[in-house]
Amino acid sequence: MPIPKAVCLLFLLFVLCDTPCQAEQLNLGSGEFTFVDPEGNPDRPIRVFYYCPRRINRDSSVVFVIHGKNRNADGYRDTWIKYAEQKNLLVLCPQFSREHYPNSRHFNLGYMFSSKGELRDKKKWSFYSIERIFDQVVEDNRLKAKQYSIYGHSGGGQFVHRMVLFLPEARFNLAIAANPGWYTMPQLDIAHPYGLENTEVDSDQLKKAFGRRFGLLLGGADTDPNHESLRKTPEAMQQGPHRLSRGQEYFRQSRALAKQLRTKFKWQIAIVPGAGHSNSKMSAAAARIIR
Repeated sequence: MPIPKAVCLLFLLFVLCDTPCQAEQLNLGSGEFTFVDPEGNPDRPIRVFYYCPRRINRDSSVVFVIHGKNRNADGYRDTWIKYAEQKNLLVLCPQFSREHYPNSRHFNLGYMFSSKGELRDKKKWSFYSIERIFDQVVEDNRLKAKQYSIYGHSGGGQFVHRMVLFLPEARFNLAIAANPGWYTMPQLDIAHPYGLENTEVDSDQLKKAFGRRFGLLLGGADTDPNHESLRKTPEAMQQGPHRLSRGQEYFRQSRALAKQLRTKFKWQIAIVPGAGHSNSKMSAAAARIIR
């Protein structure tokens, strides 16, 4: 018996409405939207460049990709398109623009402190905007995801490693920092931003951070001590002469402190052979362990 055209049309409408990344939601492929957080910094909107894979469904995973100092979120998004299709990932690349997040205090230091050096409300931190964007995308596209992965390179790697330290309750299932130029060391007696003094982080919070899945990816050839964007303050130079050595020192100190605190240490470190300060090579390594 033929199926009435009206029934077919009704079924088609049902399927379209039940599929994420349609029309008023996120479109398939590359796109962007503007995120405004009324509970965070409503006067500092964030453009989010995204890629929605062709096989998107409610069970698809969400991954945030954080740009470096050039703020080229669209370029970072484009690098991840092939991985999005291969692994059915919804890729979200927030852009912390120079207009609204002009310097390191606003971006890779998480906008934790005011210009007067006062600790701001946690919900106004740049780190926290990741949680808000995640909530909006999941709700608007009716995804089942309860957690997300997050990867950042260079300045974005700084953002990610600090997010793990200062916001360990965030809903990431895996955080990856690649080639950060310098670090906030997990030391309570070193002044912020090079340490944790005056940040309200204590030993209990460090234990939480050490218990989260965090990966530090370092380029085996990221060893230029004169790289134009490498911070060379006395405090940064104490961490090492170049990015590779600084990352190794950060991991060494973190592991030693976790042992001292007698707590679980779920962090891992990996060196990508032959990779310099290259987001494309580090992204390829990160994509292999993100699911």
